[in-house]
Amino acid sequence: MKLIYKLLILVTVLSACETDDEIERRDGSLPRMDCIDIEDERGIIAEYTNEAGFILLPEEACPVFRIDGDFKTEENYLDLWICNLPEEFQQDSLEVIFSGYLYETFENENVCAQLFELSEIELRQ
Repeated sequence: MKLIYKLLILVTVLSACETDDEIERRDGSLPRMDCIDIEDERGIIAEYTNEAGFILLPEEACPVFRIDGDFKTEENYLDLWICNLPEEFQQDSLEVIFSGYLYETFENENVCAQLFELSEIELRQ
């Protein structure tokens, strides 16, 4: 479990360093969900724009950075697993405004948060 936790943190930190992806999105290209290593194509099921939330640190039950807030689907409330959270935002309970894409989760997956790719994030005033 600790190895998985460390690998997820490493992937998150490394992906936060990529700036080309941000520039492409501002130019209007589609998100690619390339901030984590996945083999299967995932569809975008929602787009969030200028949503308020707060950062949750990895923990034993869910070893990934997440955004918590009032995000509801038909089934339940969601925590969003931020696959590309910049390092400067990796602080517990940090209040943020963000935009990005929610990706589908497959039926056979047991996840603690929904896959989410940021397109923008800033501190909430």
